[in-house]
Amino acid sequence: MSRILRSLLVVSALAFVVWAYFAPHLTMRAMRLAAERGDAGALAAHVDFPAVREDLKAQFSAAASDRIGGDGSGGWRDFGAALATAAAAPAIDALVSEESLMLLFAGRDMARGRLIAQPAAAPARTPQSASGNDAARPRWNPAMGYADLSTFTVRFDLNDDPALPATLVFKRHRLLWWKLSAVRLPPLPE
Repeated sequence: MSRILRSLLVVSALAFVVWAYFAPHLTMRAMRLAAERGDAGALAAHVDFPAVREDLKAQFSAAASDRIGGDGSGGWRDFGAALATAAAAPAIDALVSEESLMLLFAGRDMARGRLIAQPAAAPARTPQSASGNDAARPRWNPAMGYADLSTFTVRFDLNDDPALPATLVFKRHRLLWWKLSAVRLPPLPE
């Protein structure tokens, strides 16, 4: 094999490894940009909605079971948790939608504009006017990393407040693509 061909193979292999390592970062970036553009279809392409819904229902069921308490023998405790989960299932299904994920990825200002009507007397915030007031504006601080070879997590903290974390869990889809498959919420305060 010629020296040039070996060099090309090594460079290609290195480029592939670097791309494979940063693929979840690129997925996060694509989701954020799709949300900022308001492109729900592009955002939904990176989300496994049934898996996210099932994960949230399981978390709710576990939290309800812990809250209900009981003697720990199952029975009424499991029945109460199942009943609470069944009652909450429609709300969870509605919550896990393209629109709600767009709000999560686009940030708080987009949520404020869509969900909370601004008073008529208050001037609308523009990107130019918002830049002068960045210090008072809440910031989501993501911390990204691999949990294992096929799981990538992104933990968001609002202004580093440990009471408000949310962790997005991405799973490898096919060989090199990633999809959001779970959202880990913080435990409820006692």
